[in-house]
Amino acid sequence: MLYFFEVVEVESETVLAQYKDAVDKSSIFSKADTKGRITYVNDKFCEITGYTREELLGKNHSIIKDPQTHKEVFQELWHTIANGGSWHGVLKNRKKDGGYYYVNSLIYPIKNEDGKILEYISIRQDITELLESKKLLKLYSTDPLTQLPNRQKLNERLSANTKELMVILLDVKDFSLINELYGEDIGDTILAELSQKLQSYIVNENVELYKLDSDRYLIVVDDTKLFEKYKTLVEFTFLCEDSFIVKDIIVTFNISISYGVNDLLSKASLALKEAKKRKNRFFIYNDTINTKEQHKENLKKFNNFKDALINNRIEPFFQPIVDAKTHKVLKYEALARIRDREDNIIAVENFLSIAEKSSFFENFTRQMIQKIFAVSNASGEEITINLTYENISSSELLNYIQNRLKMHKGATITFEILESEEIEDYSVLENFIDMVKSYGCLIAIDDFGTGYSNFAHLTKFKADFIKIDGSIVSNILHDDNSKLILKILVEYAKQNNIKTIAEYVSDGDIAKAVSEMGVDLLQGYYYGKPENARYYNLTS
Repeated sequence: MLYFFEVVEVESETVLAQYKDAVDKSSIFSKADTKGRITYVNDKFCEITGYTREELLGKNHSIIKDPQTHKEVFQELWHTIANGGSWHGVLKNRKKDGGYYYVNSLIYPIKNEDGKILEYISIRQDITELLESKKLLKLYSTDPLTQLPNRQKLNERLSANTKELMVILLDVKDFSLINELYGEDIGDTILAELSQKLQSYIVNENVELYKLDSDRYLIVVDDTKLFEKYKTLVEFTFLCEDSFIVKDIIVTFNISISYGVNDLLSKASLALKEAKKRKNRFFIYNDTINTKEQHKENLKKFNNFKDALINNRIEPFFQPIVDAKTHKVLKYEALARIRDREDNIIAVENFLSIAEKSSFFENFTRQMIQKIFAVSNASGEEITINLTYENISSSELLNYIQNRLKMHKGATITFEILESEEIEDYSVLENFIDMVKSYGCLIAIDDFGTGYSNFAHLTKFKADFIKIDGSIVSNILHDDNSKLILKILVEYAKQNNIKTIAEYVSDGDIAKAVSEMGVDLLQGYYYGKPENARYYNLTS
């Protein structure tokens, strides 16, 4: 019997060797570790790229990346495989000598029996000759779901443009939530039907509709006589809540517009970000959001941030949160400040957007957490710490937080999280929340009631507090809609044993109004501005 198994094993190894030989001769094959570093390439990979094996090993696959391929393609690719899925698509790659080739790629994560990703394998077929045919070139530039021209086609159009154009960028609001609630099949159906509905508005005109990455569409209008018509169409049709209903689901857009000859897509993308930042659904690009002065100001903010970080001048300030009935301080929220070289205090809103984009952001967060925990230990007061989704997505930072919690001897810590469109994977949040709650911490959701906040996600957050958005609280005395929203939020929170915090309580009248409506905790200048730890006697 032992001899039999030895024979089977030998035969299996022989068969596997033949499989490997077949793959090596027919395909471009490589392996990479979980950081994306190349760990193996076959001869065909070296042959087509012109690189030696020594030049490739240890490098990232970006060494063969076509610089003209939009970064969102690779963001989608990495999001897919890092979450355990396989990615299949056509990519344009660059050779060592600068030449290009097209590959039909399959990138697949290899996992252990516990589902942990060990490495990634990539199997590619060179389809450069095939793509030279007109039919396949059209496939390459067409979105397979909607059959609309895709980003590749758009890039070709815009790169050759020499005339004034109008570009309308439409982003489906909360599309990830639609996929989550109804399933990806319904999500695909919605995208396909949306393309038909949008196309119905531009039939027989010198206007073209494109399907971009994920849930975005773009309309190019190249007749200046039609510009005003399409601006009106956006304002009075595309932005209406009941204009796009698919499968009984109301679909809404965030929309931006840009005009000009060059950089139209970049400008439209900037305008869309500006719309979301201002919590508007519509914004038209103007030069004030991308001027040289703005770049100069951003550079100044970054240098101030980096200098403060290096020289330990990141400082937490604290704002009291009081009981709505007794007006007694129950806890403090920690807010980041920078002390510049002239000892001026710079508030978080003046540097956070720059800090978040820098490679130093995690170091900044660590420095804040270290100082906040020290104040909590010294004062014995409950303190709230703000974290972003990017913070929670970092395994290194999570380990740091967990180590701090193991050593923490102070009062309860609350972690405050802003729900936003940046949240791609709610399981990351759920794992973080489970971890910190195991140490007795509490969870608060910031700015609830506007933007991307959603009742459906409250169970995933396991929230102990929801902070009612300041725009609602500050308008409570004279806006009936704000009163209605606050009433609904308070009633929902009480039914689910969640405490509510009203921020931006700036005077006694607002404090009285929100307290009478059942809000549990109050925060704002009426009870105290953000000040350093010494001001509130939080030091030992």
